[in-house]
Amino acid sequence: MTNKVYLASVGTRSGKSVLSLGLAMNYPGSVGFYKPFRESLVKIDGKHMDQDAVLMASVLDLHDGEKLSPFVYDIYSPMTIDDIVAGYRAIEGDRDFVIIEGSRDFANGFSHGVSHLDIAEAMDVPIILVSSTDHQSLDAVFLFKSMCEARGIELKGVVLNRCTGDKEIRFLESKGINVIGGIPVIPELRTFHVHEITEAIKSKVVAGEKGLNRLVEEVIVGAMSPQVAVRYMRRSKCKAVITGGDRTEIMLAALSTNTSCIVVTGGIMPSRMVTSRANEIDVPIIMTDDNTLAVVETLEHLIARINPDDKEKIDLITKGVRKGLDLEKIW
Repeated sequence: MTNKVYLASVGTRSGKSVLSLGLAMNYPGSVGFYKPFRESLVKIDGKHMDQDAVLMASVLDLHDGEKLSPFVYDIYSPMTIDDIVAGYRAIEGDRDFVIIEGSRDFANGFSHGVSHLDIAEAMDVPIILVSSTDHQSLDAVFLFKSMCEARGIELKGVVLNRCTGDKEIRFLESKGINVIGGIPVIPELRTFHVHEITEAIKSKVVAGEKGLNRLVEEVIVGAMSPQVAVRYMRRSKCKAVITGGDRTEIMLAALSTNTSCIVVTGGIMPSRMVTSRANEIDVPIIMTDDNTLAVVETLEHLIARINPDDKEKIDLITKGVRKGLDLEKIW
């Protein structure tokens, strides 16, 4: 009989993708993966597929990644719980262990009986809850536990992501929560290359094209005064600065500090003074018609992304999960 576990979270960007990958890479046997709802989409061979499903299909050598995450949740035209269970049966095969990854939103599917709890109950699978360590998330852990108890669903334990110490673990355990462990902070997971921005948003590079392989470690919005901008930008390194094309002073301030690229929003071409300086020091200027908020949201998803060919990040996650979790409690 195949062992399986359901990964749920109390909020967005809680670390389910990191935990899924870490568990899969550490399991001493064959592993399957199923994520009912597609969320962050990538286009592969003309098909829109879930980013996590593409990653897991690659690292686990699973075929037909489209089936690993078959549904898009639409509150007005939802799938049924039977559809979700049937989708799982189609991919289970003879794997020793299957990771089922829930959606990023705690409330997703409650109106139609296809929430985290409904899926775990229908499939008779224990839940591991992934949580950040902020106060709101820790409070939500207790809400989730009470809901599991009311439904008779096994909450196997909690995994804390970006865990920096023992304080949060001691707090949860003192109140009867089984903590499986904490995934340590891995700074390298929050980096990406400048060229990934050009792939993620509709844009064109108008200067500094030779610097597209630069690493981005921080994203800041250049909405402050030029005087404040210089002081602020000096404290930030390897940054992507997002600003309007008419903010020449902001862009020049960014180019005088450790900046990986500038993303110019609103479709406004920056001044020749800016593009000339950017070409001199190979800092890409990326121009897009998108607004600043849309670009910020896109770059936040890039920060959370793990590419199948990024062996360094995958290795760091594998080691971090192995070090921080009591894996025998899960197996």
